[in-house]
Amino acid sequence: MKSAITSFTSTVALWAVYAISASAIALPHMEKRIVGGFDLPDNGAPYTVFLTFTKNQASYICGGTVISPNHIVTAAHCVFDSNQQLYTVDEVKVGYGDDSISQQSFVNPSKITAHPGYVSSAIGTHGLNDIAIIEVASFDPAHAPVYVPIYNGAIPAGQQLVALGWGNTVSNNDPKSQPDELKGASVWVGDVEGCKTFAPEYESSDGPLICTLNKYSPGHSTCKGDSGTGVMIAVNNNVYLAGIVSEGGRLNDPTCGTADGYSLFTHVAAQFDFISSATGLGADFFTQGVLTPQPAVGAKVWQMRY
Repeated sequence: MKSAITSFTSTVALWAVYAISASAIALPHMEKRIVGGFDLPDNGAPYTVFLTFTKNQASYICGGTVISPNHIVTAAHCVFDSNQQLYTVDEVKVGYGDDSISQQSFVNPSKITAHPGYVSSAIGTHGLNDIAIIEVASFDPAHAPVYVPIYNGAIPAGQQLVALGWGNTVSNNDPKSQPDELKGASVWVGDVEGCKTFAPEYESSDGPLICTLNKYSPGHSTCKGDSGTGVMIAVNNNVYLAGIVSEGGRLNDPTCGTADGYSLFTHVAAQFDFISSATGLGADFFTQGVLTPQPAVGAKVWQMRY
């Protein structure tokens, strides 16, 4: 398996930027959607996997991001059932090899490790350490995903990111609107004052959480079915993993995409100690030594080379 930074280097995908923002609820198995998202180019995010969790005839979806030949990072709230019991490997399927679910290959993981300090979350009680590692013994070489480096540079207010997911695409949570194809949604990092309205402990997106505010792009969002999927950043025409879709909404209301809403993403680079412990790989492996430039703020078009 190759890294996404060295694979598909001749392909530059121009992702149109819409006025899209993101919100999600980390309460287990609630709302599921990217609303108003845009289509990706063919196989535009080959490091993104589809996750299904099935227990007692109930199934739920999340996403994840491949960060090594055998490891996927996702949200911790995805890997626990409604009784806060960790799913077993037999209850989880990993879909990979295509942005279209119907074309994917599926495999059971060999191990699931949630952050030992994970605290479940709800609106107003923000999840702590919402990150987990799913290990896969092997992927089919013919369809194996690539892995993507983790971004460990600055993430200033106003920075554009792209959140990914297979969640429902309309705001009334109609399950018939779940797309077969992976979608993307542009989001913008919020100012500290605005983010503190929803998360008083928030200091900046260089800490454990990345905050985006819907006021920059009302009417478009990600929600629960997109949980665990990657939030990407572009630096020097390359793509890196910055965050994990975790939670959001608005005060006292889970509605997605409202102008007074927010999203919180787990900041992946702030979790290198856990990631290294769970994978046995050092931080240098995941960053690949390239992540010192600060990205441009307010870019209008992403030029993303895979």
